[in-house]
Amino acid sequence: MQDPIGAVSLITELFTWIGLAAGAVLLVVGLVRGAFFRGWTETLGVVVVDAAGNRVYRWLGDDGVLYEAPAIEDETQVLEPGDDVTVYVNPRDPSVGRTDDPTHEGRALRTTGWILLGLGIVAVVVQFVLLFV
Repeated sequence: MQDPIGAVSLITELFTWIGLAAGAVLLVVGLVRGAFFRGWTETLGVVVVDAAGNRVYRWLGDDGVLYEAPAIEDETQVLEPGDDVTVYVNPRDPSVGRTDDPTHEGRALRTTGWILLGLGIVAVVVQFVLLFV
């Protein structure tokens, strides 16, 4: 391949396939992951020490049952027993709670997908321009 336009065309072809295919897959996976974590409710919990001496946080579910989870997240490491903590509860299973906000789930996948899709679209435009050069 001796002409530079041929080399640029080959590179943009590669960027088109990678950008459009991988970008679409990552975007769909990010949207599905984000949709799964949408709708988690916010409730108030408290950090306590259980009978075994482990730090846990407890919250009262909408069904009136007291649930608990181990306090191993970074957000709960600085809290003392008796401190309040915000707990995000899965509406499909109130025994599943977490202290970090679930709205960020899938954001990195969506952002990477949009960037790759943008790269793929730019590569398609460059390929069309190279057809007429």
